[in-house]
Amino acid sequence: MAMARHARKFTPRQRTKRPLGVSITSNAAPKIPHDKPQQHESGWLISPPLSARLFQKSGLGIVSGNDGIILSPMEVLFCNWHRHLPLPSSEWFESEIQKDSNLLAKAVIFDTARSGGELVIPCSNISNYQTSKSAFALKWKRNQSQFKSEPMSHVRWFWTFETLDWNEIYNWAEEVETLNCKCDIFIIDEEMEVTMYRVSFVEPEGSQKTWSQLNDEERDIVSNMWDCKIKTESGFFMPLGGKWPLNSVGVEHLSGINLRTEEGVWLDAMINELDLPNSSLLYDNLINRGLILRPGFKFGSRWRIYDDEVSKSHAPWLLQTEDEVAKTWESACLSIRLAEGVHKKWVCAIQNESSWRFMQVERWSPGKD
Repeated sequence: MAMARHARKFTPRQRTKRPLGVSITSNAAPKIPHDKPQQHESGWLISPPLSARLFQKSGLGIVSGNDGIILSPMEVLFCNWHRHLPLPSSEWFESEIQKDSNLLAKAVIFDTARSGGELVIPCSNISNYQTSKSAFALKWKRNQSQFKSEPMSHVRWFWTFETLDWNEIYNWAEEVETLNCKCDIFIIDEEMEVTMYRVSFVEPEGSQKTWSQLNDEERDIVSNMWDCKIKTESGFFMPLGGKWPLNSVGVEHLSGINLRTEEGVWLDAMINELDLPNSSLLYDNLINRGLILRPGFKFGSRWRIYDDEVSKSHAPWLLQTEDEVAKTWESACLSIRLAEGVHKKWVCAIQNESSWRFMQVERWSPGKD
């Protein structure tokens, strides 16, 4: 017996097709059509008076003396879609994409980046602001002038299938941080759909008592219970020997405290004043911030991290380590979407010499700033 499909109760989102030679803006076309761009040794020349408006108000092009401005092919496409600028010829796009196989992707990203009203200027057009290594463009807030205001963020883009080098992203984000700007990354797939991410550094902090905050009596309770531990397949079981004073470590179950192996290794080092193995240093860093760490396997991460008691709050963060993190943007996008689907922030821990920094990656939308 064939099963009937349920009737759809929603309208699928319409994809933007961006046809060549056709304006997709709601603004009315000029009564006198604009002249076609003219080929120039460094791009495509737009003559006055249109050139002045595109440069001053839209941040497009590079000034070329008194002749006007020079647009890149990507900017020509943007102006064709949004400024009623005709294309140089009917064969122009085919010719240009043979020169730059990423032209379509860059044009779509440039169009998407500007869709929220922000001013986005390619780094190749910028000479009066410091641009970060590998940046594609700088972005200004809506209603800000690129001539009077500092940029808000630096923009990069990647294909979904590209290998992801987290150390390289980390170094770039640190560089942008020193310039007092934000980090925006656009990811484009083969369907020419774009997803935007904001990268930032966070310092997770919690309210739980740490080892250094325990008094002598509390440490004795922990030590005595540890002496009575029983090895289990997943770690250790300690029969209760008083009120457990270290809520950030272990889970009370079956009239005792169950410890994961990583918790037992850390606790043994604290009690016996031993050096921690390298594999425990990140755990030690986080637990000494007053945080609670619980397994994150249900969410595809190393830990889910709480800033308060588990019974009082949801975990604000899902943390993945540098060794276990996704290796392509396609996989990273999946992890970040999963985290945000359960109302958590996705964080990657990056070791910086003897310390750690925590890089948060979250979905962003043009116009959200």
